[in-house]
Amino acid sequence: MNIVFFASSTVEFPALDHEIKTLPQRKDEWEDLCELFPDDRFYVVTQLPSPFLIDIDKDMVLDLPAKVQCIISKANTPQDFAREIVSLKPDVAVQTSYWAAPFDWMCLNDSLVGEELVKNGIKTVFHPAESELKCFDKWQTHNMIKDMGFCVPDATYVHHELYWAERPKPYVTVNAYKEYVWNQMRNMKYPVVIKDTVGLSSYGMDVAVSFKEAVHYLNLGRTSSDRLVETFVDGIAFGTEIYSVGGKVFVMPPFLLSVNKYGLTSPRRSIKLGPVTNPKYKIEELNAMLVHIAQKLNLNGFAQVDLIFKDGRWYVIEINPRLSGMSETYASCSKLSIVKKLAMMAKGVLPEPLDCTCTCSFKLPLIDYETMEKIKTEKSVLYMYQIKNNAARQEREKGYCEVVVGGFENHSELFEEIKKLSLKYKNLFETQLMADLEKIEAFI
Repeated sequence: MNIVFFASSTVEFPALDHEIKTLPQRKDEWEDLCELFPDDRFYVVTQLPSPFLIDIDKDMVLDLPAKVQCIISKANTPQDFAREIVSLKPDVAVQTSYWAAPFDWMCLNDSLVGEELVKNGIKTVFHPAESELKCFDKWQTHNMIKDMGFCVPDATYVHHELYWAERPKPYVTVNAYKEYVWNQMRNMKYPVVIKDTVGLSSYGMDVAVSFKEAVHYLNLGRTSSDRLVETFVDGIAFGTEIYSVGGKVFVMPPFLLSVNKYGLTSPRRSIKLGPVTNPKYKIEELNAMLVHIAQKLNLNGFAQVDLIFKDGRWYVIEINPRLSGMSETYASCSKLSIVKKLAMMAKGVLPEPLDCTCTCSFKLPLIDYETMEKIKTEKSVLYMYQIKNNAARQEREKGYCEVVVGGFENHSELFEEIKKLSLKYKNLFETQLMADLEKIEAFI
């Protein structure tokens, strides 16, 4: 079979400003895949940085096995991108979308590519564009999940242009839409989370503890797009990943997620700990709910879901039909690399793991490559990923090093190993990291 993995981008990647290192290298994972499927030929059609498919060194040189051909596309439209794939005459193509600021819509762009491929008679594993749109727009997601009968936080939608409709019309004395929004917000339970309806992860989110504070936020000059004002659900944060192929769905057991002082998950500081199988979390009920959602959306490929568990009920916060920050954690947990999972999907097989070991993912400050390689020699360290932005002005934007530790039969052994690593590399393990780990450890 000729198999194409594709991932387009909607933003220009400033390659010269970024340094990215992955251990093990993608090349190693591709070599394992080529040995597993010796009769298949693999193609990668992508746009930079494509973090889940390729390694790029500081000189922008690719390093892949001979049986894997990589094409860095220059296409600016889904149609042009699809034409490049069609020219390779694949037997099957697989969507492998990732994310980038400011809008989490690259998976939607890939769905449009998928539609073009189907028009050309190519079998394609991809999410329908309509489903991608429903998940991209958080207000549509909210209403969709609510209509399905599942729990979502109480929310009010704020249309930015209507909220300020009186500005160019001085003769308008009352903005009725703004009064309506305020009336809705007065009846909400506080605190609330205020977020962009089409943004990326928790970037730009704010927490307001009162109606007055929420109005103040909406009235700030920096607010320039639609917003969702959502009741803060003070529960336990979880995330999970769903695999769907041809109507068949498999839900991975969830991972606990750490939260910051505002109760929000922070993509640059988050800890992921799992898998969680404790019956008190009603895992079977969660699985049934997510299978139903995936089938209603006709999902076909990877999807990630953010969840809150409170008072015996599961709340759906977001659905991201793409690869995510959880994907490598799950790959390490299940001993199935991402490219192996993608290849299985290409062949119509659900990548169900035979076993899931206790695993934890956490972030360290930026470190030199020599130290990074030394840490990777630790038997318990399954995966490392570092991204460094040399052009960043603020410290928090310069990057991080993600470490995945796992391979244990129980969580107590996993905790002990992380403590040993924190003592061995104490100059890298921040006090706050260990404190956050202890907090979520209590929920296991």
